[in-house]
Amino acid sequence: MRCHRATIGIAAIGLAASLVLAGCGTAPDTRPSRPHPTASSREPSAEESRLLDRAEQVLISRCMEARGFRYEVTDVIGASGEGARSFPYAVDDVAWARTHGYGGREERLKAAAQRADPNQRYFHRLSPSARVAARTALTGPSPVGLSVKAPTGMTITASTKGCIAEAERTLYGDLDDWFRVKVITMNLRPVRETRVHKERRYTDAVGEWAACMRQAGRPYTSPDESRQAAARYAESLPASEADAAETALAVTEATCATSTPLARVSKALDRSHGEQLRTQYSEELAERWRLQNAALPLARRLAPSPPSPSASPGKTEP
Repeated sequence: MRCHRATIGIAAIGLAASLVLAGCGTAPDTRPSRPHPTASSREPSAEESRLLDRAEQVLISRCMEARGFRYEVTDVIGASGEGARSFPYAVDDVAWARTHGYGGREERLKAAAQRADPNQRYFHRLSPSARVAARTALTGPSPVGLSVKAPTGMTITASTKGCIAEAERTLYGDLDDWFRVKVITMNLRPVRETRVHKERRYTDAVGEWAACMRQAGRPYTSPDESRQAAARYAESLPASEADAAETALAVTEATCATSTPLARVSKALDRSHGEQLRTQYSEELAERWRLQNAALPLARRLAPSPPSPSASPGKTEP
């Protein structure tokens, strides 16, 4: 049996509880009965999602202060604007690639913002024993009490104790139900992408893309290989030269993706599998949205005037 765990520090970013998910493939996939989705279970907007994230941080901050630690409410850390786009199959926007390459500059800015996060700085200034105590106060003594099998097949566990659990319990009421639907819906995207990558239509399209890349002097058999090559630029060249080399490669990748069936096929398959997953997990999605909508009045009282960051945590995206 293989056990997987996501390790954390103390960071203030959106959906803080997602940082403490740990997985061990041991628990059975038990699913309690739940209400049938209704028309009132609408998906929260990006602004409402930011409000809920910020309200959760406010509750975490109060809880940590009560336990003798500091935790600041901060904005979502991440890349902004067009630089935040994701291309899980291949970069397929030539204009975007000319401006952003593979997003390396944005990733450096994101890493710098995370290093500057006041909660991370506070955490690292603590003594080793105080750091352990702060982590325990935030996440609980061990990831025990909550357990859900995600659509990826991994069993995710977390503690029912600690300030994250207390904040989510206060905000959403039923911590077990919230954890279950959050874990399931947050893990739909990797399932969707895995299914697309396994499709014969996708692999055939990648073959045509690879032929185009070879003709352009880029002998990569998959977009993963070209991205690995771009990563090596960052490791071996000064930042400005790495950015230029990365951009040139990304433009070639995007040109080949749009001049062969790859861009069209990957988008069609992604949409098809996304719709299938939304249907397959419609009850879990509806229940998550119901809990989020029910939490909005409290969130507005806790965080009545949240900032409007350029980066959005995004909607639930199977």
